[in-house]
Amino acid sequence: MLNKYLIVADDFTGANDTGVQMRRRGFPTHVMFAGRTIPAGDHSLVIDTESRGMMGEEAKEATAKAVEKVDFSSFKYVIKKVDSTLRGNVAEEILAVDRAFGSELVIFAPALPDLDRTTVDGIHRLKGVRITETELAKDPKKPVVEDNLARILERVYDEKVTYVSLDEIRTGRIALEGGRLFTFDAVLNSDLQAVIGAALETGKKILWVGAAAMADNLMERESKTYPALGIAASVSSVTGTQIRAAEAAGVALVSVPVHEVLAGKTDTASYVEAAVESLKAGKDTILLSSSSYDRAQLAFSEEEGRKKGMETWQVSEYVQGLMGAMAKTIFEQVPVCGVFLTGGDTAMGVLESLKADGSSILSEIAVGIPMMQLVGGSMDGLKVVTKAGAFGKEDAILFAFRKLKEK
Repeated sequence: MLNKYLIVADDFTGANDTGVQMRRRGFPTHVMFAGRTIPAGDHSLVIDTESRGMMGEEAKEATAKAVEKVDFSSFKYVIKKVDSTLRGNVAEEILAVDRAFGSELVIFAPALPDLDRTTVDGIHRLKGVRITETELAKDPKKPVVEDNLARILERVYDEKVTYVSLDEIRTGRIALEGGRLFTFDAVLNSDLQAVIGAALETGKKILWVGAAAMADNLMERESKTYPALGIAASVSSVTGTQIRAAEAAGVALVSVPVHEVLAGKTDTASYVEAAVESLKAGKDTILLSSSSYDRAQLAFSEEEGRKKGMETWQVSEYVQGLMGAMAKTIFEQVPVCGVFLTGGDTAMGVLESLKADGSSILSEIAVGIPMMQLVGGSMDGLKVVTKAGAFGKEDAILFAFRKLKEK
């Protein structure tokens, strides 16, 4: 069987934001409206039922009708896509797909960590606030009235619903026994990966229920993507904000205390090793000068430089060469999907260390933020995103990492 996905979504934008996860990983994908002829071929399929605004029973019937002629056996994975803030007729549509598919296991994990839609203590949250305490609970058309995942399923099922906590997930104690229906906490993509791994080990016929992150993390198992590396030495407050946003989303940081390196109190080997180990573990990683995270650290580096008779510009050049040399060593030890460089000096330090001849422009991933491939040198063909230090939105690093991983 080919690694084909069937996804059932309740609106067109949701169908496409999940379908695009498949396409960016190289899976041919069609998005079709319910009731249309399903095209033949070796592609994944997203069916849009346009049922989010319907009443519950009507949505259940529309969803059932949308999948009644689907040959489920031709798909390796069946996913009921739900809104990451639980809008719509979540329970009724899960039930409809579950009945049509004949699931042996229902895995309900609607977290979308990259957009801070998480589940903690069984309660679904938006930026840490439970959904029923946000404006979504006041929507005039379809207010969200329940954010407890187990209760959502219990409203339409007579079966036992089992909740699996974050602690159980992170300590490897996910027990998928004693029933079919399971809900899960999740804060990071690694939490979803752990849930998916445990479910697949059962060998059962699974209905996956979640937001776009469910499809994305399932596909990560089928089409492995190397992690991305970021190199940052800019002292801009904008870059600092972007680094902290990436850290909050689970990106690993390896902070290099440049002033201690200058003083001879430490060398770079341990920081290179930490970055390599993080990347080997599959984590997107940023290697940064400590002053990129905390601008106050810059004064320490400048003071250490003065002790050695260095002007400020010489300290800057030193950092440029230091980060470039560390990056080169990392590239020699572990594969990455690409590299994000912020700050012109930082970029030149890395490119000079790799002896690149130049670059070939691929695209502009955001206004003023290009993606390119290196030409020549030891990392010929490496995808690179560059960004001026004081440029870009808060999610610029996360967005760049995502674009670097596209196939």
